[in-house]
Amino acid sequence: MSDGWQSALRRWTGAGLVDSSTADRIRAWEESQGRVARHGRLTMIIFALGALLLIAGVLLFVAAHWEKLSPGGRFSLVLAMIAVLHTGGAIASRSSAALASTLHAVGTASLGAGIYMSGQIFHMAEHWPGALMLWSIGAAIAVYLLRDWPQVVWLAVLVPAWLWGEWIAAQPPHAAWRGMTPATIGIFLVACAYLAARPVDSAVRWRRALAWLGAIALIPAGIVLAVGSDVDWAMWRVQYPEVRGAPRVIAWVLAIVLPLALAWFLRGREAIWILAALAWAVIVSQVSPRSDAGELALYALLAAGAAGIVLWGLKDQQRLAINVGVLAFAITALVFYFASLYDMLGRAFGLIGIGILFIGGGWLLERARRRLILRMQEGRS
Repeated sequence: MSDGWQSALRRWTGAGLVDSSTADRIRAWEESQGRVARHGRLTMIIFALGALLLIAGVLLFVAAHWEKLSPGGRFSLVLAMIAVLHTGGAIASRSSAALASTLHAVGTASLGAGIYMSGQIFHMAEHWPGALMLWSIGAAIAVYLLRDWPQVVWLAVLVPAWLWGEWIAAQPPHAAWRGMTPATIGIFLVACAYLAARPVDSAVRWRRALAWLGAIALIPAGIVLAVGSDVDWAMWRVQYPEVRGAPRVIAWVLAIVLPLALAWFLRGREAIWILAALAWAVIVSQVSPRSDAGELALYALLAAGAAGIVLWGLKDQQRLAINVGVLAFAITALVFYFASLYDMLGRAFGLIGIGILFIGGGWLLERARRRLILRMQEGRS
């Protein structure tokens, strides 16, 4: 059932559709399943913590003995580290799927470390995005072979990181933010596609993981877009060159087409809504807050973007999107207060105002959030 099963059960009982004894059995069963889910989450937390400690210990051991090893010994150690972790995951799959997922995830993490270590061992030509590309290929192979959600998360992180790295490497020295506009818009659109990865009736774990990844990345991506608009582009164009011609065209095509294709793969025709996110991102990237009107326009656009996320969450019946939209609106209001009002009020009244903003604004936002989620749950039932 959905998170609102208690209210639904009360309505069914009040309407006479379910008798009291059946309702009691349903409550008991749901509570038992909740305990099972909590125990499963606790197991995953323990395994995740153990994985972090394991990889940290391995890296410390390698670092402590690195200078004493020959290049061949170093390379053999790197290969052995990756092989042992994935072999352990294969063996653990017979008894514990969670442990197997943990070891395979750490193995994919070790692959990236191994790629960079191999480059250092053999003094290969330096092009750091190429290592991210190889790491992404390894994660893609792991997704194909294992069909496990941690590998999907690795792939979802590594491919945008690789493309971002390639665009950074293509920039002339000191090209700064202006040349990064295609990359920042592309990352923002990818975060939007990830957030919308899970349909309301889907319980697929890799889709849930992508939605959480999008929720984590969306607000920072929006902040990067807003910060990138606060640059004196005329000065930068004179002092520092930009990437032009075919590479820039290719960058824009990839920044738009790849997120749209990803959204289409994840949600089909519902991916058309990402075009609104594209239009918003392009407008935000072009607004300069160097005038009072531009600053107000930028904050208005950020607030409108937060409201758009909330509306998407209501339409898609996704509580996570509603929470992200409310949080984005709260951050926008807080930054606007500090940037535009705090200095005008003075230190004492400024602190009083921030206290009122935290208490009163937080209460209003939480109340609005609960009402929106309740409306969403009523819409499901």
